[in-house]
Formats: sequence, structure tokens, C-alpha cells
Amino acid sequence: MPTENKPAEQLPTLATGAALDASTWTDFVQRLRYDCKGERVNDHYTSAAIFIVEARRIVCELDMDYTERRLVYWDGGESVAYSAKEYWDGLSIYQKRELSKIMQDWSECQFIKVDEPDQWHVLGELPEHTVTGWDERWEYISAHFTHAAAEAFVKREKHDYRDGMRVYVESHHHVWEFEAIKKAILDGTLT
Repeated sequence: MPTENKPAEQLPTLATGAALDASTWTDFVQRLRYDCKGERVNDHYTSAAIFIVEARRIVCELDMDYTERRLVYWDGGESVAYSAKEYWDGLSIYQKRELSKIMQDWSECQFIKVDEPDQWHVLGELPEHTVTGWDERWEYISAHFTHAAAEAFVKREKHDYRDGMRVYVESHHHVWEFEAIKKAILDGTLT
């Protein structure tokens, strides 16, 4: 609970690395109850929730016959665009003019006015540019009793995961040890 001097996000909690004491335990139990028995259940539809932090990983160099997702990279892979429009929007006026000239030589139309497959083709023909298929996968990083702890982890560690992170809710309905411990915490028999 927030005090008059400190807003809730500044109070020490187990989610943000505070020591376990009576105050942080009470806060933890309140958050656990909110996430697993209270209003947050409506967000994820399970009282047997565990909050999983996942990191997004981009997988490149996929055969374009097996995915519709395309990207172009250049500058030795340092620069990436996930759509032809994103690539176009990042160009200077001079670069747009030059790219449109190349497109007009190939299709007699300006770059921004042709179909996306034609845009990808021309981008793939540019020197030191590679057009390839890509996909994403989400990899497990950590598990948390409460949503706030998972969010605190993401906030603290996001600098290490440049492709992004998310909090994903899993149901532990048949994970009896976990659910027994959580039930004992919530009903007060484990203090």
C-alpha cells in the first residue's frame, strides 16, 4: 500500500529486490491475491497463473518460399528494415530519388508506387543489401509469482534484449506443488 510520502512504485517490494520482511511479505501476498484471485484473473483467465518473461528473437536468413515475412539489411547487418516502406521512410530525399530511378529502369514506375514484391526485388539487387525471410520466436527467460515482479524484471533487464521482451501468462493448473504453495500463502497457512 502506498504511504503519503512514497507512491506505490517507489515502495520497497520483493518484486524490485527488497529484503523479505513483514511489510514486503504483506505486499507480495496482496499482489499474488490480486493476480490469482482478484481482478487480474480477468486479464488472463486463470487463477493458476505464473508470469513468464520471454525474450523476442528474430531468426533471419529463412528461405522466402517458406515465409511471407521479409526484411532487408545493409551496412554489414547493422541496419535493418522490416518493410519496404520502412526502408523508404528512412532514406534522404536524394536516396529516394536514386532508388526511384533504379525502380523506373526496372519497372517504369516509382519505387513507392509499385507492388511490394517488386520493391523487395529491387532492394535485393542493391549493392550490399540482402533481402531475406525472417520469423520470430519467444524464448523463456524467467518465471515470477506476480505480474509486478515480471514487469519489474523486464524494466530492469530490457537493455540486454534489443528485440523486445514480454510477460506471458501460463497456467499451472496441474502443477500441484506450485499451486499448493500458492494456496497456503493466500489462505494464510504459510506465513
